[in-house]
Amino acid sequence: MRTSSLAGLIFANSDDKLKKLTANRSMASVPFGARYRIVDFALSNLVNTGVTSVGIITRENYRSLMDHVGNGISWDLDRKNGGVYFIPPYYKRGVKRFVGTVSAIAGSTDYIEKCGADYIVLYDSHVIANIDLAAAFKQHKETGADVTVVYHNGILPEKSTEKMILGFDSESRVNDISFSEESKEVSFGIGVSIIGKDLLLKLISEADEEGLTSFAREVIAEKVNTLKIHGFEHKEYVAVMDNTATYYEASMALLETEVRKQLFNKKRPIFTKVRDGMPTRYGVSAKVQNCLIGDDCVIEGTVKNSILFRGVKVGKDAVVENCILIQETTVGEGATLCNVIADKNASVDKGVVLKGTEERLCFIDKKQIL
Repeated sequence: MRTSSLAGLIFANSDDKLKKLTANRSMASVPFGARYRIVDFALSNLVNTGVTSVGIITRENYRSLMDHVGNGISWDLDRKNGGVYFIPPYYKRGVKRFVGTVSAIAGSTDYIEKCGADYIVLYDSHVIANIDLAAAFKQHKETGADVTVVYHNGILPEKSTEKMILGFDSESRVNDISFSEESKEVSFGIGVSIIGKDLLLKLISEADEEGLTSFAREVIAEKVNTLKIHGFEHKEYVAVMDNTATYYEASMALLETEVRKQLFNKKRPIFTKVRDGMPTRYGVSAKVQNCLIGDDCVIEGTVKNSILFRGVKVGKDAVVENCILIQETTVGEGATLCNVIADKNASVDKGVVLKGTEERLCFIDKKQIL
């Protein structure tokens, strides 16, 4: 496969429904798994397929995303030809921000036309999966499909109004696309699709002139009988994070060995921005069980079934259980946290007790002191 035959287009703010976690950052830059950002999975899946040009459509709160991705060196995208392109959030005809995926893609036509690729991968940023895009692209060409939708058989995420539910004919061609908010077992698109560049530009030009908003609902689904649409099944683990509960669920799933094996496949590694730091230090009274812990942490208390990012400090006699503590969070001596998500630089004072449930998590805002 020519490396220039496929390019990526990532929607950095796709379905920003994590509320507090996306209050100061885009969906793509939400921290995940003790050392990663969500965008790492999209970028890694693309470069593992040979992609050398990736456009990232921004909308708001994208400073941390730009800081994380930089010039793309961590993904071998620091190139003279190709590389990473941050696409401004303004619609091409003026300074108005885009309001849907149609206008977002329409505002990216300059990148699409100049990227040098024949095919484009459209990639929502709220997807956690290690996808064999090379196999998907091979199938796309062999079947002569106009559009290939990557899908998964499983329980549809709740309130996923833009997730396509796919029906197939006897030849495995998609012959029905519907949408539902009901959580049930179906074949649903996970927010990744492959389409020819020229076809994409044609469809977007027409949809833009008609004033359409959703590319999935108002373009692809409406043309299911005229376009040749195929599905590529992703059979391994996938998480589509549409709310804080699904983010927590996906994070806790990383504590399962089989999930980690499927997400962090040695043949298709997940890359991220490397930050130099000291190894985590454990006090003589520290107790740690079934956790993912980043570097440069200091643990003197008890930590169970939790995910700790870089630089987290857990004081003596403190208890942290079923929690996600993002970078530089501090838990004071004797404090107790259970079912808590703490954003970056949060601080819990000595002796504070904060307990949530899996159904009703407690959340500590960025830089908040309790």
